[in-house]
This record gives sequence, structure tokens and C-alpha cells, in this order.
Amino acid sequence: MLDHIIILIGSLEPFRKEFEADTGVTLTVGGAHPGLGTANLLASIGDGVYMEFMAPDPSLDEPRGLGARLGAEGEPRIGGFAARTLDMPATVTAVDAAGMSAAGPTAGSRTTPDGSLLAWTTLFAAGHAYGDHLPFFIDWGATPHPSTTAAQGLELLSFQAVHPEPGGLAEIYRRLGIPVTVVAGAPPGWHMRILTPDGERTFASELAAPLFAPDAMSPD
Repeated sequence: MLDHIIILIGSLEPFRKEFEADTGVTLTVGGAHPGLGTANLLASIGDGVYMEFMAPDPSLDEPRGLGARLGAEGEPRIGGFAARTLDMPATVTAVDAAGMSAAGPTAGSRTTPDGSLLAWTTLFAAGHAYGDHLPFFIDWGATPHPSTTAAQGLELLSFQAVHPEPGGLAEIYRRLGIPVTVVAGAPPGWHMRILTPDGERTFASELAAPLFAPDAMSPD
């Protein structure tokens, strides 16, 4: 299942004000990611899926880790996505059967502004040439899914991966049960459409150097 789509931004507060004024939806403050130097804003986009707007953690004196890399972001761009799994051992088996290697599972957590603890387990697929076109997998366990607590009012209309040779990526998605359409196009990237109370909005981005992989996400 599609879990969430990650939008990379250079700074939380300026983006929040602009997005809310443009769409009429008040974003939910998520919290900080310990060890990564990042923080996020959240919004549900329907059907148990949400958008995560990720930026450097503004509470830090200076950007660190992944947050330091995001500080150079200009316009908001799609960085990648996560696929939800309810059976992590079966997902490990599927990744191995698709000719890749499973990195993890690894436990993670963050504290929300109201003091609640969110906990999850993630798994990365390594040994492929598709960068962040391949999602990481997440199991939320007993934690309430963020789509149920995030801001409401947005609807996902379409989410597509763009690749000049779509067949190989589409086959991996098929084997892993990832419900994302792959379309032909260059350069590789993403295209997403959402419906807001103030009309349709589009995000289109080129695929960049991997951020969401074990060897790319350096701790602070």
C-alpha cells in the first residue's frame, strides 16, 4: 500500500504560510526526527495516505545530518515515497526475490508536539539502480497512522514515477506490490496532482541524488 509521499522543502515556516494561503488547508506540525536533523509538516491526502513536508529542524542552532542537505532546497520537490507493509518478514522475502537486498528492518520514533510517541519500523531495498524511485517500506505497528491525525481537506488525484525506460521500474513495482504508475519520460522524476479546497495543484520534480537510503541518510 502507498503510505506517504515526501516533499522536500528548505524551511518549514515560510513554506507552511505559503501552502496554507494557497490551498486553504492548515498543515499539522509533525515533529523532529532525532538523529537526522529534520522536522516535518503533515497533511492527509485520503485513503490512508499522507504528504510529509520535510525540512531542516528549525529548533537546531545549525543544520545537521540530512537536514543540512535539505537546507539547500529551493522550490518544493518530491523526494520519494514510502510503501506501507503489515508483514515485514514477507516484505524482506519479496525484496530478496526481486533480486535486491533488504537493509533492515530498523526501528524509528519521534515525539509529537503534544508529547505522544510515534514508533515505526522501516526497511530499505538496496542493490538497484533506481535511487529514490524505489520506496522504503514502513510498518507503524500499534501507532495510529499519521493519515488519521494529520490535516484533512486534500485529495490525491494521481501520483506517477517518470522514467525513460519505464519497463524495469514498473516490473519491480509489480513484484513488490507497489501501487504507483510508471510512465515514460525524461529526465527521471515524479508527477503528482492533488485536489485542494482552492482547486487542483501539481508537483513535478526531477529525480535527484538518493536521500532515502541507508548510505545516504547520515545522522547528525
